[in-house]
Amino acid sequence: MTRISNITRRMAILATGAALLAGAAQAQGDWPQSPVKLIVPYPPGGNTDLIARTLAEPLSAELGQPVVVENRAGAGGTVGVGEASRAAADGYTLVVGDIATMGINPHVYDNLVYDPLGDFAPVIQVTSIPLVLGIGPRLEEVTDLSDLIARAKADPEYLDYASAGVGTAQHLAFEYFRSLTGIEALHIPYKGSAPARTALMAGEVGAMIDGTLVPMIRDGSIRALAVTAGERVPALPDVPTMKEQGVDMVYTSWHGILAPAGTDPAIIGKVNAALDEIMARPEIAERFTSLNIGLVGGSPEDFGAFVTEQAKVLGDLVELSGAAGK
Repeated sequence: MTRISNITRRMAILATGAALLAGAAQAQGDWPQSPVKLIVPYPPGGNTDLIARTLAEPLSAELGQPVVVENRAGAGGTVGVGEASRAAADGYTLVVGDIATMGINPHVYDNLVYDPLGDFAPVIQVTSIPLVLGIGPRLEEVTDLSDLIARAKADPEYLDYASAGVGTAQHLAFEYFRSLTGIEALHIPYKGSAPARTALMAGEVGAMIDGTLVPMIRDGSIRALAVTAGERVPALPDVPTMKEQGVDMVYTSWHGILAPAGTDPAIIGKVNAALDEIMARPEIAERFTSLNIGLVGGSPEDFGAFVTEQAKVLGDLVELSGAAGK
């Protein structure tokens, strides 16, 4: 082959490569060209569903295509997250991950169908939700947190508590509280937060630590003894923190958006920038704050580092709770 033909061949290869790169760049720049699916791995009506639907409408406007929320409930969120992990990494499938599906489940389920760290690319952390220790009418004689602790220490059978199920964020939170205070408490798991809250209000159980109790506290159905944040929260400014009352406990639930691993970083960056701006809007922030939901934001790298750190912390709490091995 002559030197001239060699040069011609190399130029053709370079031209082809440049065309492919240009096509890829154009495809990234044009994304999305069709609706984007946002999987919620829980039934409609819960906190995760509310968060997704609140953000989906303004995100649709920013992206220029509908962001369609699809509920894929089952097995503690593993069904929906598993579906997302198998989706094409083209930017058209996103999922709302949370403390349970991304932090707790890997330590609870022996045969988890996804790897939170390996199967997903983090997009953005959306929330950080302080929980509230609430008591129902069955404990009407309790005056404050120290009184509750004293009564539980005096009588190991005095206290029981509700959760959304074994190995859930509520379960781990109360076991953490129990371990720090040295009290005994009987765990009563329910199938979700809603029936657990109902049981608390009806007096079937005495207490619960959860992030969705604010409306019931405001209407007087439940009394709040403490919040698990590092400082008092705007939604309940009169409720002291655990630390203010001598219990060295800070514990928050959280949510974030993720994409299947291998999704183009340019697409992830576009969604991240849009959501970061949306969450900074006063009307969005005010809506979440009124529900005791703090917004976080930040880079994909920030969220990835946070999930990695939480995997260790929550693994220790699962071991403490005895919830491992489903």
